Amino acid sequence: MSLSHPPPPTRPTVLKFGGAALVDGAGVWRACDLVVGRGGPSPVVVVSAAHGVTGLLDGLWRVAAGLDTAPPEAEAGAHRVRIRHRTLLSELGLDAEFLDRHLRELTWVLAAIRSRAAPSPADRDHVLSFGERMSARIVAAALTARGVLATPVDAFDLGLVSDSNHGRARPLPGTAAQVGRALEAVRGVPVVTGFVAVDARGRLTTLGRNGSDLSASLIGAAVGAGEVQFWKSVVGILTADPALVPGARPLRSLDYVRAAEFARLGAQVLHPEALEPLRAENIPARVLCFEDPGDAGTRIESLGAGAEACGIACGRDWVRLSGRAPHLDPPGGLRQGEDVFAPWSDELARTLADPQGPQEPVRIERGFARLAVLHGAQDSARGAVLLAAADIEVLAHRVEGPTTELIVVREADLPRAACTLHADLIEAALDRSPGEAASA
Repeated sequence: MSLSHPPPPTRPTVLKFGGAALVDGAGVWRACDLVVGRGGPSPVVVVSAAHGVTGLLDGLWRVAAGLDTAPPEAEAGAHRVRIRHRTLLSELGLDAEFLDRHLRELTWVLAAIRSRAAPSPADRDHVLSFGERMSARIVAAALTARGVLATPVDAFDLGLVSDSNHGRARPLPGTAAQVGRALEAVRGVPVVTGFVAVDARGRLTTLGRNGSDLSASLIGAAVGAGEVQFWKSVVGILTADPALVPGARPLRSLDYVRAAEFARLGAQVLHPEALEPLRAENIPARVLCFEDPGDAGTRIESLGAGAEACGIACGRDWVRLSGRAPHLDPPGGLRQGEDVFAPWSDELARTLADPQGPQEPVRIERGFARLAVLHGAQDSARGAVLLAAADIEVLAHRVEGPTTELIVVREADLPRAACTLHADLIEAALDRSPGEAASA
């Protein structure tokens, strides 16, 4: 008599949908189809706010906090948020009043903020959280309407606890086990809010731009996922921004480290820290296009030495700071002589406005951009030489390690500079790699 052994348990698949995928009712239905068709027997869904909603909510916060114009604008902004979500519900055939409780709560929160003498960053995070919270409920209701039982879940109710760095919070270590246990108790398909967490004092926090990617990775690690799928508007991670370089190619496979380097240097496909939880647990990720689900996308996993891919990541809206400020060292900046080039940010603006900041006047000049060239292993850092030969002025230049080169140019020169470097460096490197060239 032979003994039968039960099959090994299926590892969950985590599917993350960004705002562009949830832009309208058709997009939400498409996401539901992908959950059914690509999620396997135990999917977990992570969602961002619907496209454009976070910007609307940020505008509401700014008006309520007194940072922008008159209170009547707040009423108009709140109306746009309400209409945006009721339109989505109507397109899906769902009850138009389904989210009224959340919309009323948003109104109360904004009124409380207006009454305070000194609104805080925590207030802003509370307002921004409504985008993901309403999105999770819409997607869960749509799945249920399709006959797939689903439950909306706020990530902070799962035990996702972060530090108190509002606007750029980072999850605290040691929360994965609690999140995993909480998800096991959810009925049907969990549809979890990305981007939001809660600090130790119970205040809502947000994880920064593309923070839902980080949420999905943390949840993937917590449930021991077989794969985390990031559903985007592009066919994987490309060798360059296709808006700048029409000939940009998809990279079919990337190592965790190289993919994170792309993100850190400005390729805005993934959150720069999103891959670390997956790398720690050796969980593969895949970046896929929701408009072309048959495309293989980019698979991210441990590939070992010699698997380096190459590409260009661009950063716009850089500034030149001049006026002899030798101690000024903004994050991510490049120094060239007595000038500093850096990405413009609210943090940099606060530093320059701080009375304890630079003791000598600092002149700010806008209109610059930075290219980060990730060379193949066989290339030396020669991008600056190629740009000079093409009569493109190189304003700052730095080599980081054997394969990364940072170059600052005028923003008006960015498209031509990106195309020049891509043609002379990236395409040549890919053509030397038969496997990569064939898959691209």
